[in-house]
Amino acid sequence: MPMVAEDTVFSVLYEKFLFWSIIVGIFTFAWLFYAMFRYRASIVPDTTELDHIEVGAFPVDRHNTKVEVLFYVVPTIIVVWLVVLALASNTAVWVIPDEDESFNMEVVGQQWFWEFNYKEEITWQDDPRDSGIDINWGETLTIQHGSSTDNPVNATVTIDGSATEYALSTSLGTTTISDNAFSRFVAATVDVTDSEGNILHTWGHIPINHKLSTALGEHMIVPCDDEVVLTLFSYTNDYSDLNSTYWGVQHSFWLPEWGVKEDLVPGLDGGTIMWFMPDDPGTFDIRCAEYCGMDHSKMVGFVDVVSPINDGVYQNCDTDTGVKKQGDGN
Repeated sequence: MPMVAEDTVFSVLYEKFLFWSIIVGIFTFAWLFYAMFRYRASIVPDTTELDHIEVGAFPVDRHNTKVEVLFYVVPTIIVVWLVVLALASNTAVWVIPDEDESFNMEVVGQQWFWEFNYKEEITWQDDPRDSGIDINWGETLTIQHGSSTDNPVNATVTIDGSATEYALSTSLGTTTISDNAFSRFVAATVDVTDSEGNILHTWGHIPINHKLSTALGEHMIVPCDDEVVLTLFSYTNDYSDLNSTYWGVQHSFWLPEWGVKEDLVPGLDGGTIMWFMPDDPGTFDIRCAEYCGMDHSKMVGFVDVVSPINDGVYQNCDTDTGVKKQGDGN
């Protein structure tokens, strides 16, 4: 589902410019049609008040000083106001959020897939109010899932790529798994499924410096209601040798449903910067908006906006703030 963006700076600017364009257009065309009608060829002009025309003298016609001043002052005020509005908004657009107050990660454009490098950890789960399932993982893994026959029956726990299935205690409504204590330094997921294998609820954790890749079918994971800052790079498949003369190709990281895009420039040490703040959970498209070579069509992926768990507290994404989005190139 597309995200609502009526409160973004771009939408506000569009509405204000559109409003004043309509007002100026109505006034301009009204004056144009009035002049066409008033001074049409069939009308004999009144020359009684015209200054006498003399040879060698510049003719002076009637004029209205107040109207002429009005025609100059009013458009000037409108234009200056729109310029100030645009510049102020432009300043807000290009200001990168403070690193300590945002969620930071790197996006690397490879040939030909996206790689997501996490500079901060994130823990999340689906909304317990929707699924009726709540997962807590500390010294033990506790899954609250209800006790009716319609409730889930299995949980697949994946730790550092290794998956283990557990049968849930449907009679008790709560299952405790004590095989592994939670570790913030290891990637882990818990998928709760029904008897047919359909995923009903997901809990996940991504540690610092963990990497996800669209080449493996993985999605980029970002939190809702948080300023997400992406540093974008373009490298070859093997970018360990930074002394290589071949750095890769030009990409353009594009989130079409949010209307935000930024180029990835090969050899640019600091990369380029993009930031946005999504407000609704869901899955959204990632595309490359720059033709990048033979397998350009493979530069596709998805971003999952999730509800994070901060300090053990689930943060739901109920507030519809609109997608705040910006981009910046260094």
